[in-house]
Amino acid sequence: MSRNALLEKIKRAEEVAANEVEKAEKERTTAMNRIPLDQEALLKEKKDKAEKVSKSEIDEAMKEIGKQKSDILAKGSKTNSKMKKEAQGKIDSAANKFVDKFLESLT
Repeated sequence: MSRNALLEKIKRAEEVAANEVEKAEKERTTAMNRIPLDQEALLKEKKDKAEKVSKSEIDEAMKEIGKQKSDILAKGSKTNSKMKKEAQGKIDSAANKFVDKFLESLT
């Protein structure tokens, strides 16, 4: 290979290398400019996912609270009815004793 051909080949290789370096630099710049956009998209995705999980957990907790509330109200209502029945029995007994004592005092 002649000296001129060799120099021409070297010159083309340098041009190709320079073009590749320029292309890589442009790609790097583009990638660096995209990082904030990618970060923003990633943050939004993670935030949306966290909100969805949080809402699901809150809904589940509210269901559990509702169930416990119903159980407590049912127990309270049952206890209240029992106490009312017992109180009514005591009132009736006391009223009967009062009437008996009153009638005894009349005779």
